[in-house]
Amino acid sequence: MARVYDAADRYDEDLLLKVPIPLWLVILFLVRHLLLLGITFMPTMGEGLAIIRNLVMPAYLLADLPAVLVLLAAMRRARPCKDWVRWIWWRAREILSLSILLYLALVGRAVWQEHSFLWQSIDEAMLVSLMLSLAALVYLWRSSLLAAVVRDCPGQRD
Repeated sequence: MARVYDAADRYDEDLLLKVPIPLWLVILFLVRHLLLLGITFMPTMGEGLAIIRNLVMPAYLLADLPAVLVLLAAMRRARPCKDWVRWIWWRAREILSLSILLYLALVGRAVWQEHSFLWQSIDEAMLVSLMLSLAALVYLWRSSLLAAVVRDCPGQRD
């Protein structure tokens, strides 16, 4: 791929566009349930973190799985990109959007099962999570830098 951005600090040592920090934050946000669950099982942590383990609802772990694929691809992205990395990376925005939409659907399902109104079913933490999810979705599709980054993953023959 031809160089699109003039700033040298936008590129890594393989001359690939670096994954922008906002994208790393979006990915970490989208795998937050798995991260929280993983932290609670660390051997150096005390029993007090068992409370956090109880807060992580298993259904929401399902929404984290697509984002884990993108996280793995982002960590393995190097010239030349392996075929599986390239396939995932070129579809990173769609996969991360799927993760967000799964999360929103799971929240909607939980609200529906409670047979109550949305404003009665969610607390402040859930509201913040929903707003961040929507902001991440807007970022994924509005950032021109991100669109260039996900296209920049050359294979063996490129």
